[in-house]
Order: sequence, then C-alpha cells, then structure tokens
Amino acid sequence: MKGARWWIPGAALLLLGLAGPSWAGQPAPAAPQQAEPAPQQAEEGAVDTDAMFEYLLAEVAAQRGDTEGAIAIYERLAREMKDPAIAKRAVETAIRARAFGPAMESASLLLELDPESALAREILAALLANEGSLDKARDNVASLLSRAQDRSPLLLQLSSMLAKFPDKGAVLAAVRQLTAPYPVAESRYAVSVAALVAGQPDVATSEADAALAMRPGWEQAAILKAQILRRKAPDQVIPFYQSFVAANAGANEVRMQLGRELAGEHKIAEAREQFREVEKRAKNDSQASYAVGLLSLQLEDYAGAQEAFERALKENYREPTAVYLGLGQAAEGLKQYEEAIRWYQKVDAADWIHAQLKIATLVARTQGLPAGRDYLQHIEARTTDDKIQVIQVEAQLLRDAKEWQETYDMLSKAVDEHPDSYELLYDRAMAAERVNRLDVLEADLRKVIKMKPDYAHAYNALGYTLADRTNRLAEAKELIDKAYKLAPDDPFILDSLGWVYYRLGNNPEALKYLQIAYSSRSDPEIAAHLGEVLWTGGKHDEAQKIWRAALVENPGHEALLAVMQKHQP
Repeated sequence: MKGARWWIPGAALLLLGLAGPSWAGQPAPAAPQQAEPAPQQAEEGAVDTDAMFEYLLAEVAAQRGDTEGAIAIYERLAREMKDPAIAKRAVETAIRARAFGPAMESASLLLELDPESALAREILAALLANEGSLDKARDNVASLLSRAQDRSPLLLQLSSMLAKFPDKGAVLAAVRQLTAPYPVAESRYAVSVAALVAGQPDVATSEADAALAMRPGWEQAAILKAQILRRKAPDQVIPFYQSFVAANAGANEVRMQLGRELAGEHKIAEAREQFREVEKRAKNDSQASYAVGLLSLQLEDYAGAQEAFERALKENYREPTAVYLGLGQAAEGLKQYEEAIRWYQKVDAADWIHAQLKIATLVARTQGLPAGRDYLQHIEARTTDDKIQVIQVEAQLLRDAKEWQETYDMLSKAVDEHPDSYELLYDRAMAAERVNRLDVLEADLRKVIKMKPDYAHAYNALGYTLADRTNRLAEAKELIDKAYKLAPDDPFILDSLGWVYYRLGNNPEALKYLQIAYSSRSDPEIAAHLGEVLWTGGKHDEAQKIWRAALVENPGHEALLAVMQKHQP
C-alpha cells in the first residue's frame, strides 16, 4: 500500500511510547510527480489513513482498560490488512489484561497470518495446558478450528499446541478427533506427527504417506517421512530423499536436507552438489551458498569456498561473522595470509577469540614466532576457557617451531594455574612424550580419563604410546579398544588399532585397520605405519609408493623420513 501508511503510525506511536505494526518506522516514499493523485491512489491512502486512526483508537482503548474493544479492533485490522504485527499486538494486550480466552483467539489469528510464529505456538500451548485437562483443551481447539478462515496453520501445529499434556497416546486420539471433520493433507500430517511422538511409527508412516498422496511434492510431509524413517530404517533416509528430489526437482528444502544427510555420512562432494543445485534453482539463497563454502573447505577447494562465501555475503547471510571466518580459512588455504588476517579482524561476538587465535597463528607464520607469541599475550581473554585456548595456541606455535622443552615447560606452568583443565593436561601429556617424560604422559592421561571417561583421544593417546614405546602391549590394546568403541570412525584411532595389532604380530588385522584409516584420511603418520606393515609383509614396492606420495604432500615429515631411511634398499 502507498500514501500515509508509511509514516503517520510510526510518528504517532512514538509519541504514545508503544510498539507498532509492521508499517512503523518505514521511510516515506518519494513524492509523486503528478499534481493530483490517481483516484485509486487517493482511495488507498484514505483507507490506510482510516486504518491508522483505528489502530490509534485501539491503543487508547487498551490504555483506558477497554481490552475487549481494543482487541476487536486489532483483530479486524489484522485480518483486513493481513498484518501479523497487529495480531501480535492483540495477543500482547489480551495477555497483559489476563483475558486468556481472547488471548487464545488472537494467538490463533496470529498463527493464521504467520505460520512460523513461535510466539503464537507457545502461547496457544501454554493457554491450552492451563485448561487442566486434555478434553477441555481439545474442545477449545475444535472451536478455534471451526472459526478459522485458514485452518492449515492450526492443523499443522496441533501436536505442538497439545505438547504439554503428558499422555501422548491420548494426545494422538485427540488429534484424530480434531482432524476428522477436515479431510485434507494437513490433517493427515498432524496425525502422523502425533503418532510419531506417541511412539507409533507404523501409524506415523501410513499417515505421512497419505498426506503425500493427497499433496504430492509437499516438502514438509517428505521431511516428516524422513524423520520417521530415521527411527525405523535410518539407511533408507538418503535413498528416500534422493527419490523425492528426482521426482520433484524444485524441492529445495528437501534437497538441502539431503545435502545435510550426505555430509553427515562424510559424502562431502555429493553433499556439495546438492547445495549447488539449490543455488541454481533458488537464486540468492544465502544458506545454500554458505553450505557450499563450508563443504568446499572440507574438500580443500579453497578457491571454490572463497567464491561461495562471497556469494553468501552478497545474499545477506544471517550470520556474517561465520562467513568472515570461512573467508579467512579459505584465504589461509590459498596462502593469502594478509587477506586472511583482514577477514579474521572483522569477526566479533562469540567467535572473536577464535578469530584472534587464527590471527596470532598467521602473524607467527608471516612475521616469526616471537611476533605471534607477542600477539597472543596481548589478547584480552574474557573467560577461563578463552585463557586456556590462548595457552593452547601458544603451545602449538612452539610445537610447530619444534621447541619441545619450552612447550613442555610452558604447559607445566599452565597446568599448575589451571589444574582442572583436561585440555591442558592432555596437551602437556603430548609435550611430555616429546621430552621423553612418559611418566608425566601416563599420569596426565589417566587424570584426563578420570575427569572425562568418554574422551576417546585420551585412551587412544595412552594406548598408542604404550604400544609404540613400551612392551605393555596387552594394556595398550585394551586402551585402544576402549577408544575404538567410543569413536569407531576416527582415522587416528583406527591407525592406533592397526599399529597395536602390528606390534602384537597380527599383520593381517593390522593391515585391515591401517588401510581403512588411510582411506579415510591420508595423514603422513598413518602412511608411515601402513607402509611399515606392507614392507614387513614383503610388499616393498607398494610401501614405497605410499611413502613417496605422502612425502610429496608432507615434505620433511619426521615419521615418514625415519621409516623410509630405515628401509632404504
């Protein structure tokens, strides 16, 4: 709409000290060129002016305690103008006056006008629970449904509205009763959700299928069907999504869900293709662009990541700080260190400390270790966790410079200052191995295990060290097995498991786990171990091939050079 709608309410409500509807605070449009407005424009302006004065009248009525009159005006205006902000004002006015019946009606209207309104869902759920019994709540919802001009949002939120009632089987029965008069896809969807919550996946499946049969291509129902499959047959989720997007090429939300599922299965390239397809089909989708950037980073396609993050920025991604971090990482991967620092300097809020630590690392890389440490020492850490992260990064800089004794000494001092930090204990244990203090390593890692019994890497680090540096192989195997149970897909734990089997003389099992580890992550130390086992098994050419390939990617790596020198022809 045009005319006075854009500025009068904002000024008037500012004087009243009240929040206004969606038009408030908008700039005035440019003045029309013609001397006289067109008839339709004049008519629209008149309608808007009337609506604005009615809104002000409702505000005055609310201030004077005429809640019923105010809400009546708000609701009529909200329906006529399809403005959820006015409906929200009606809800707030009713709640403030403790007029819970009108509040329920207004919240229902708000949900009609804005199906994504969390406020409407929460208020409806709270007010219905306040009735004290599911039967009364069901009757109230039935009344709301019968009067609603658009029932779809209410039907889709039935389970949410009745979520506070503990008997989920009774809620399912109530949802069946409420949806029975309305034979639409949204009703079947509502029953499916209630059945899923009630622990009846077969009913949930049949109802979701019915909803999809009534509305083929309905993405919300497809996502619900996938949620049900995740409980019944998780291996079928990806195939289901794939078949759905094959039949509904424009189903962008489902395609993004498919991308997330593929990423969760470590199928990074396939996941990126799905998000790229969303970018093509839904122009200016910043979420898809950001996802392409993240996945490109994982694929070490830094140029592709940079381009995707820049698109996300242009498309106004909702969390620009996250994009700045991504752009910094992409520039770092491209060895554009000054540009990376510029991006990291733009990061604020919760990610500020992470960005500062990245800058310190790059300063050390470009200007030397003393400059990097100096930058770290000038970071004003805001919390104990931040302080610990700063210490960890400084230790990493020292490790990168192979300053093993200084690393150990610095971390020992840090452990004295923060004795309850399992992170610092773990880091000191790793430094202790470098200065041949295996007694400290074992003591620190056993403390970590006691503090965090589910920390797989502590079991793994201790188990690997015992396997590699001692003859306590049975104990090492037990520790690594524990780590494997906690994190069976971790390539470094798989590497340790392969290595302890090798030390126990079981080369076939060693080879099996080392090959799995290396296929998951082509780490130089894993390559060194795999080549060692292959060499021992007489496969000298294959071992040399793996070592040489790893050395090209990691020139100067100590473990690789040591094993290659050991087995020189």
